[in-house]
Amino acid sequence: MTKSGEQQPAARLRHLLEENRALADAEHADPAFLARLRQLQRWQCARLTRSHADLAAQPRYAPGVTFFIDDLYAPRDFSARDADVEHALPYMVRLLPGKVLATAADAMALQVLTRKLDAAMVTALFPDAGADADAEDIDGARYAEAYRICNAFDDRRRQIALLQTLAERLEGYVHSPMLYATLRMAHTPAKLIGLGDLQTFLERGFSAFRHMRGSEHFVRTIVDRETRYLDAIAAGSSDPFQSEAGTQ
Repeated sequence: MTKSGEQQPAARLRHLLEENRALADAEHADPAFLARLRQLQRWQCARLTRSHADLAAQPRYAPGVTFFIDDLYAPRDFSARDADVEHALPYMVRLLPGKVLATAADAMALQVLTRKLDAAMVTALFPDAGADADAEDIDGARYAEAYRICNAFDDRRRQIALLQTLAERLEGYVHSPMLYATLRMAHTPAKLIGLGDLQTFLERGFSAFRHMRGSEHFVRTIVDRETRYLDAIAAGSSDPFQSEAGTQ
């Protein structure tokens, strides 16, 4: 019988998967919007790479930076992975520990919120529905102005908080040899039932934090830095990212 402790994260993950699917369907229904969204996502990934280049340059933290940028913010279509997870969720409850399900739910909550925020940013950046997505480049000033038009600063702070929660969960799990071993043992069964992408996502996250041998400085640096950028935008800065990691 399924343990009651596993029911709550599984139910939360199910709800988030349904919401995520609806958002993805809306994105793909409008090719012009999707092209602009990918443009925005590419710009954001490049900005994150610049902002945290000092962390990425340190072998201890490089896998963590790669994990957060490539697995959480990359301009990629995760629809197939998400559909597999939604289909195989009943198996996940039996296969994966409740704590791992909770981590998967945290990651999906971050993805759902990010999707909503990005959609609003696309509308603010490209108010002309007929404009070519590549006709106007995005820069720091335009990006900051779109942020202020969206006026979603509370949600942006929640986005940073979700990132911090996810990181803290991963940090806590790497100190549990039993949990880490369970995740590794689930590798082949997860692939057989269509959960290979989710499994490797979790494994990459666990491995990145395990490699750090302590992530407090890494997480605090990213949270503080992103909060400072957010505060600068809210205060009206036209160039909030001018103080990038390499020059701070």
